[in-house]
Amino acid sequence: MDTRYIIINIENFPYDSQECNLKFGGWSNDGQTLALEQIPVNIKDKPERRVDQSGTEYLYLEQGLGLSFYHESAEWDLLSATSSRYAQIYPGCCGQQFYIDIRYNIVIRRKAIFFTVMLTIPCMLIANLTPFVFVIPPNEHKMTFSISVFVAFTLFYLVLIELIPPTSLVLPLIGKYLLFTLMMITVSILISVVNVNIYRRQAFASEMSPWQRWLFVKTLPRLLKLKQLEESDQSVVSSVTTLGGIVLTSLLFVTNIYCQNLQDSQTQAGPESNSDRKPSMPPFHTPRLRLLSLIEMDQAMKRKHRTDNLDLFRKISGSLQIIAANFHNRQMEDKITDEWRLMSLVIDRVCLIVYLIMNLIGNVLFIYNSPTLYDDRPSLGRTVPFSPLSGDAVNVIHSSIANF
Repeated sequence: MDTRYIIINIENFPYDSQECNLKFGGWSNDGQTLALEQIPVNIKDKPERRVDQSGTEYLYLEQGLGLSFYHESAEWDLLSATSSRYAQIYPGCCGQQFYIDIRYNIVIRRKAIFFTVMLTIPCMLIANLTPFVFVIPPNEHKMTFSISVFVAFTLFYLVLIELIPPTSLVLPLIGKYLLFTLMMITVSILISVVNVNIYRRQAFASEMSPWQRWLFVKTLPRLLKLKQLEESDQSVVSSVTTLGGIVLTSLLFVTNIYCQNLQDSQTQAGPESNSDRKPSMPPFHTPRLRLLSLIEMDQAMKRKHRTDNLDLFRKISGSLQIIAANFHNRQMEDKITDEWRLMSLVIDRVCLIVYLIMNLIGNVLFIYNSPTLYDDRPSLGRTVPFSPLSGDAVNVIHSSIANF
């Protein structure tokens, strides 16, 4: 049993095909002494004369190997087994004698069902989970989901090491896809960390710059069909701010009316009612003096009530203005907080779109660079045993020798 080793190219693993070249010839015997000939499997097949790239003629046989003792492999498909007969002269060492060699070209294709089910589909499913990180609201669940995807991919990657052929000559196709997916997951975790920080940012921490407000609050939400922030109602703030002045004016007006009514009622009551109130009034007071005294007392009482009410109303007005200022400050803080949250949602939506597009491009490129997915050539199977030295086969050999 003869064993041969070939160098394989796993650039397109697991959707790759390999080519094996075998050369048989005599080195110590020239073509006159050792004549190697191709034996066709089918009697109807005849060697075809061709010219290679260097201009050398050779005889080509499509089915150059007999497959009557061929055992099919569970991992590879045999696509072709051709043979070529060369008669060459080596003037540097062997003079003008020609030497005959037969070169076999065997092409095998890897069966990809196992690797598709166990390798490609799980990797694509994990990669397609990455964009959904940006659908979750920016909270602790977002980070939990991101880390879970990363851990799942890492464990899956450890299993894949046993399936991928170890080599440093070239990076396999599935290795490129895994590296692409790992980078996507890592970047999504970093974006999630930054996005959660933006979402939790309050007004006292920092305020948006003008270009951030223009880009993330005014422009992108409209393009991404997100709900925009409503403009703050300044009329409400101004109404609350001027409420103190309105109340103060109204109450002063009511106080003036109250004092005027009090004076009118005392005037209509006359001196008699006032004398009833003041029984200890000195007897030498005349009615006119008593009336003047009552008027002065009423005016003093009116001034006292007005001063007390004015102080009270000023305190009320000041309190209302403080409430209005606090309301305005809180409204501005809520607006800034809402702007940061809107910016976080905009970043999520943009990253979701970008990741969906990049995943689609990555999957398309992976499928496009898998040549065996488009190779529909049927595999060769075992042929019927035949006698290579039968009469018809010998006649074909003699005719091919005569033609060459």
